[in-house]
Amino acid sequence: METKRAITFVVMVTIFASFATGCTMGPAEITDVVICKSVDSDSKPVNPATVFPLGTNVIYASVKVNNMSTEDKITVKWNYLETGEEIHTIDITTEEPGPGYKSAGLTIEEGFPAGKYSVIVYLNGEEVKTTEFSVE
Repeated sequence: METKRAITFVVMVTIFASFATGCTMGPAEITDVVICKSVDSDSKPVNPATVFPLGTNVIYASVKVNNMSTEDKITVKWNYLETGEEIHTIDITTEEPGPGYKSAGLTIEEGFPAGKYSVIVYLNGEEVKTTEFSVE
């Protein structure tokens, strides 16, 4: 009888340890940034591009992130490289921790001016990735 209890205890501890380890999240990590024409309902990129036609008035940055917690913050800075001007900054947080996609769209009603642009993505204040695109 004592052996059965010991085995049951070891099995339960192993199951609990496996569950706890599986649920433990590491630090947040941005694994990809895609510039695109639109995003789906999960913020995944649709129609990725590095060159957009003149007259485009909406462009998205789709950011793939792992282990994002409610305390993490993604910052997306849009820059017009022709003038060196920062044209917009968007901060993204979440109420649902875990992996997934986050998106930041920028709309310019009269259309993006021709030229080169960059999107700089930060995670908790640390620069992670810069992606460039152009409007022609």
